[in-house]
Amino acid sequence: MLSEEQRDRVDRSFFSTYRRWELGQDEPLERSVELELAKRLPHIDPATWPSRFELGGVYLAGSPAMLGAAIIAPCRLEYYEPKVSLLELPNFYPSFNDKQVVYRDEDVAVVFKPSGLPTTPARDQNRYHLLGQVQKYFGTAVHTPSRLDTGVSGLVLCSFSSRMNRYLQKAYERRWVEKYYVAEVVGCPDWEERLCTQRIERDPSHPVLRRCVKGVLRGESARTELRRLMSFVRDDQERTLIQAQPLTGRTHQIRLHCAYEGFPIVGDPYYGGADEQQLLLTSWALRFFNPFIQQTLYFQIPGELLPNWLRGMPLAEIPSRESVV
Repeated sequence: MLSEEQRDRVDRSFFSTYRRWELGQDEPLERSVELELAKRLPHIDPATWPSRFELGGVYLAGSPAMLGAAIIAPCRLEYYEPKVSLLELPNFYPSFNDKQVVYRDEDVAVVFKPSGLPTTPARDQNRYHLLGQVQKYFGTAVHTPSRLDTGVSGLVLCSFSSRMNRYLQKAYERRWVEKYYVAEVVGCPDWEERLCTQRIERDPSHPVLRRCVKGVLRGESARTELRRLMSFVRDDQERTLIQAQPLTGRTHQIRLHCAYEGFPIVGDPYYGGADEQQLLLTSWALRFFNPFIQQTLYFQIPGELLPNWLRGMPLAEIPSRESVV
């Protein structure tokens, strides 16, 4: 189980405060969900509830609630209250611009996602996310077959055509897309390379967290190749850059496997990382075969888009491999 201190650290890392009520038939309830929320959260300006419903984060009986929805008990009422005011939100989440487009052809694009921006609509809000900003920028529907955690920066594949949508879905399922991450950890591993194969399951102590488990009957299989890149001193601590290539796609896989090996990622509030303003993990490079132009494409984050903690680090290009397609 999580200690109070651990739970507090996890909750502080979220962009909203989660509130939940189980509403019984015998309770004196308001006619609509916004009136019930206004009664339970008197510190919130009642005039802002229409804007809050439009932002998202209100759920009734597990489904997104509309303004004016009637409450029929018994049911569960949930609300994710932003930790900043509605007026501050446009400047709170990072925005997307043309410098973050690394590559584009008629079927696919590679874009850079900054840390702090969700890849897709999140449960606590549905307005500020990479997918929406990319669709607005390109003026067309976009598909993102793979996501990055909100705190993770790096390269994201986006497809424009139905044929590329179908292909990338299959390519990710069959692990044809090679993804390479770089993480910063405290200390220095005594190994050059490591294959971590610990299975992963949901952590019953918290709805967001996962945990490593042993035994073939528990959790889901997970495999991550880890490689030590270089060690240095930062903030009077020995630090090491670790390259991670996930060979499966489990939630929080790299974060969990680094922590399991004794080196939690700096800035990771979930799995014991040293305190930092951001998670020092980035999706640094990727490679995939594009069957529509018959080429294997390789990309890495351009220097001007590298996170500050990686600038100046001698990151070598990933060695080429034979395409598995």
